[in-house]
Amino acid sequence: MTEPGYDSPVTVWHKQSMTRNLSIPEWDTISIYAIEHFGLPGDRYVVDMNMDRMIWYFRDSRDALMFKLRWSEVAV
Repeated sequence: MTEPGYDSPVTVWHKQSMTRNLSIPEWDTISIYAIEHFGLPGDRYVVDMNMDRMIWYFRDSRDALMFKLRWSEVAV
């Protein structure tokens, strides 16, 4: 995914090889956190997802850093 202006990606993985296996409700929790703190997708971030991962692309690198710090156990 290449959206102009969204230059700060954060990847959240859903894999068996992770030290902590995320379930779908936890992915919901991550999404709810993003909406509560950054609003709906399209303004400050966009999301690309599949069965293995979600990539959050932020406009502002500070927003990406806040998101990454909050979900550091599963985000890269």
